[in-house]
Amino acid sequence: MGTRLLSALLLPFISSICFAAPKPEPPKPAQSIPELREQLEKILKDAHTPGLSVAIVHRDGPEWVAGLGKADVAAGRDVTPQTLFRIGSTSKAFAALSILKLVREGRISLDDPVHKLVPDMAFDNPWEATDPVRVVNLLEHTTGWDDMHLREYAKDAVGMTLHDALEFGRSSRVSRWPPGTRMAYCNTGPAVAAYIVERVTGQRFEDYVTQNFFLPIGMKTATYFQPDRTSATVLYHDDGKTPLPYWNIIYRPAGAINASAQDMAPYLQFYLNRGAVNGAQLVPVAEIDRMESPTSTWAAREGLKAGYGLGNYWNFQDGFVYHGHNGGVEGGLTELAYLPDSGVGYFFSINTGSGDAFGKVSKAIRAYITLKLQKPVVPAIAPLAPGATDYTGWYEPDSSRQNLMRFLERLVGLTRVHFADGKLLMSTLNGTQTFIPVSDRLFRYVAKDPGRHEYDIQVHSGVDGAD
Repeated sequence: MGTRLLSALLLPFISSICFAAPKPEPPKPAQSIPELREQLEKILKDAHTPGLSVAIVHRDGPEWVAGLGKADVAAGRDVTPQTLFRIGSTSKAFAALSILKLVREGRISLDDPVHKLVPDMAFDNPWEATDPVRVVNLLEHTTGWDDMHLREYAKDAVGMTLHDALEFGRSSRVSRWPPGTRMAYCNTGPAVAAYIVERVTGQRFEDYVTQNFFLPIGMKTATYFQPDRTSATVLYHDDGKTPLPYWNIIYRPAGAINASAQDMAPYLQFYLNRGAVNGAQLVPVAEIDRMESPTSTWAAREGLKAGYGLGNYWNFQDGFVYHGHNGGVEGGLTELAYLPDSGVGYFFSINTGSGDAFGKVSKAIRAYITLKLQKPVVPAIAPLAPGATDYTGWYEPDSSRQNLMRFLERLVGLTRVHFADGKLLMSTLNGTQTFIPVSDRLFRYVAKDPGRHEYDIQVHSGVDGAD
């Protein structure tokens, strides 16, 4: 366990300093669902991944809801649209939806200090008197807390209540910077938000979500708890043959949901219809908009729209701006993404942890759903703002997800910011990226898919930009 976890922690840093081998040309976008199915089946076979759950959905309904491959290799059981897969951190949005419902009812506020609502919740914030940990920080990952420590990650929390789980993991909840300034992904935040839901409503969080969201949306078989073996996929090691045991993660609100393609299709449609289900508004449009909009970081306050909102984040490909969330558990990977303006989205989940399969499935589906869509307009080029070159210098990342890995992240992530020909250049061990100004503070990435990234030039820094 220790060696495997250390490898998992080190891999992103080691790979980031290695130059990638030339990549083969991606296949042409599928022209039809049968062609897409053929592409996905080949990806699964090549990556030794037994099964896939998938849904492609439009505002007016699903286009394709399916299961491919095997849910149980030894038993020869097929994946069907009803097969439950573990969706990992895609679960986090339900903590946000629950909190927003309580805000709408006037029972809490996103700006409430956490200790006002749950005084018994243990955490250490040296800035609590002036910058308390607020509800919004839990959901936007701006508490400054470490992500789960090894003892939390390794705990098989069978039957553990949310209160007991949070007591078990209290030592990881220490703010490393003033809350609401920087973002560092932390599984504990949504769990504390869920505990607030329990205290305010008097209901177990999982029951509250089932009653107020799963059933009204149409997620009839979704569950936070271990399902019957015959209704769910087995998860596998990367060989696609060796099964993994079911893991009862300690913070269920952060990543424990089991759901099928049949469950996730109406959930996607719920977002595409901006909170409406079967023509009735289950959640106000403004709450969906709020989920998609980060607010509490320095960058968000300076006008950068992209980032992590309330259990929902932006990502970019080929100029298209997707919203949603992905997720991972040991032996399973999931992605839910949608294009609000185009009214289309997708969900898929695989039953191994193959990053190769995950990336290729995502690209194949995105290529298909955007085939006939017009790319968004790229922001116009603006002149370089006066004083922009004042930010020339060396920068190091200082918002690590785990304080344990901070030294390595800072070493590998050392970046030189400089300017040439009216452009901003960022140079790292991996090479140099070029950005074009689109306003006095925002820049867009220059690539084959221009506009996929924007960066905020408003750097909050010390001497020579060393944050």
